[in-house]
Amino acid sequence: MESSYWRELAQNDSGSIEDTFLRIRELYYSLLKHLYDNPREIPDFRIHFSLTPRDEESGLSEGYQIATISRRSREVSEMTITDVTEIPNFENSYTWYQDNVFVIFDYCGSGITPLQFITRAFYEEVYKQMYFYGIRRVNISHMYDLIISGGVVEFFYGFYKLDINFLMNLSAETYEKHYADCRIIIPKVSSRSTRRSAKQGLSVAFNEPILFASENHRQIRKLLELSNEKLALVVDENGKIRGLSDKHVFPNECEIKIRGHLSWRIAYEGMHKLSYYNARYHMVSDHKPDIDISDLIREIDPKISPVEISRIASLIIEASRQKFGTILIFGKTKDIMDETERLTEARVGIGIDPLSLDHHRDILPSFVSIDGALLVDTKCSCCCIGAILDGDAAKGSVARGARFNSSLNYIKRRNALGQKLIAIVISEDGTTDAISEDSVTRLNV
Repeated sequence: MESSYWRELAQNDSGSIEDTFLRIRELYYSLLKHLYDNPREIPDFRIHFSLTPRDEESGLSEGYQIATISRRSREVSEMTITDVTEIPNFENSYTWYQDNVFVIFDYCGSGITPLQFITRAFYEEVYKQMYFYGIRRVNISHMYDLIISGGVVEFFYGFYKLDINFLMNLSAETYEKHYADCRIIIPKVSSRSTRRSAKQGLSVAFNEPILFASENHRQIRKLLELSNEKLALVVDENGKIRGLSDKHVFPNECEIKIRGHLSWRIAYEGMHKLSYYNARYHMVSDHKPDIDISDLIREIDPKISPVEISRIASLIIEASRQKFGTILIFGKTKDIMDETERLTEARVGIGIDPLSLDHHRDILPSFVSIDGALLVDTKCSCCCIGAILDGDAAKGSVARGARFNSSLNYIKRRNALGQKLIAIVISEDGTTDAISEDSVTRLNV
């Protein structure tokens, strides 16, 4: 290993080359933790570094000496290759090249995602700082949002001709004092080779197509009111709105769901999803279609079965899809019945005969349309709706609303009195939080 090469590049005379590589890995992992709400959903990755400087001509003739580090191991392995395509999973990796230095990020997965463009922005910034200041002084924490935003904007414009900044403006604009709650379908650029009739697949076809661009933002914002959970606004291969559809229109499409003020989610390439809320981008794992609440639910009922946990998770997902935010309070049957009696006697809740929300999902939209929480036991039986939660003034968050803070205070108070309850707080901005006695957990719903 020509240690002087990376030592000179990183201006790191005291540490080993391995320390330089591991430092880069930690910086990258730190960026991904800012992008993924749950660290367990961060994809496995490997980073391959060229150990000796090679231009393309000498690399082809002499080969490349490569060092490899992975997300989960501190060991640095080495290998020699004659062509970068020999690196496993190269077709799904991202290669960065500058000044006879190449670095390959292997995501150990498949498919092109914004992560590749985010990775490029990351390493360009790290390399610049490393070259001028040395690896020990590299600091990108203040640039997380800028790096991620740049990668997201480039990905969606490059593959879908979708202007993320325009999408942001649409989600921030009101129509008759209401923010958008709609769906938009846009084809992938590569699918343009598949010629389609202008009206093919449309439930409603417009006589005159409308350019999906910022200069028509007022007209487009009005058209968004036509879209809902069943009907999506369809943008064709030429970037023009053609009409509305209740089904998939293009072989490769992305589906945009705007859910209120500066809150939206894009589904693309099958199961990949990217969300924006709370002024941040959030990558949603495509390997985990269901939320994992097993540990949380077992805090209130250690004997609960996996089937019952699955039903509760399904109920939470269904509640998160409703137009309005809400609060679900879960607990054992006795604790829920006791709370129902206490709150209804105080006239701060509406008691009902126990009703299985697992079997009556059609009633859920009506229950969440009024203010207040739903009290539900671990059998998914609801006993109280419209409950106003009480509690002591505990430590809250000024950045969150009344729904979150009242739930936090309520759970702390009830648990202090011996009632094991958890609150699922679903905000209108698209976030879902689980509040237990000891923690607040963001759920990727």
